[in-house]
Amino acid sequence: MKTKIRSLIIVAVLVNVSACSTIKNLFPDKEKDYQFTTEIPPLIMPPDLAGDSIANVPAAAPVAESPDVAAAVPPTETAPTVDRKLTQVELVDAGEGTKRLRIGAPSAIAWRMVGKALSRKSIEVTNRNQDEGRFDVQYDPNKKEVEDGSVWDEVQFFFKGFEVTEQEYVLKLVENNRQTDVVILNKEQKPVADETSLSLLTLLHDTIKADLAK
Repeated sequence: MKTKIRSLIIVAVLVNVSACSTIKNLFPDKEKDYQFTTEIPPLIMPPDLAGDSIANVPAAAPVAESPDVAAAVPPTETAPTVDRKLTQVELVDAGEGTKRLRIGAPSAIAWRMVGKALSRKSIEVTNRNQDEGRFDVQYDPNKKEVEDGSVWDEVQFFFKGFEVTEQEYVLKLVENNRQTDVVILNKEQKPVADETSLSLLTLLHDTIKADLAK
């Protein structure tokens, strides 16, 4: 009986030992792997790269441009400028009863002045072409701004809004000797001399002068 018990104990021990080895094979101990790894040696910098030697490296000498290359590069064009306080703006006679607005500035500057004045006075611009120096506008000297009032005033303003009272004009900018004339033409590209065109020129004159005086 005792012999059988001893045999069972020996078998159980052998089974446990084999089971433990099997489990260890399935889950190896990583610490042993770390123990056998070698440490990476520190990076050793060469003497010529250590310390402040890089900062002491002389900068490369600038490469001289060839005269031909320098001549091939076009000079940068600067935008024309004028003294706003000294810029003259006046209405002048243009013959045959017509007038024109004369601005003492090149066309590029006069173009911006006229465009700003049209915007300030809410004058409708239907087309603009700076290359041609042309503004196509619709202008009504009797047009009033919308004001808050009674219901009847609003009804009247609503129905009057359908009445077409604006006239079409072309503002043509013509530069001559660093000054620009603003001429008013009709749809047929002919100068006009009616009261409405004169009112438009006067409005532009007063608006541009007031802007230059600021």
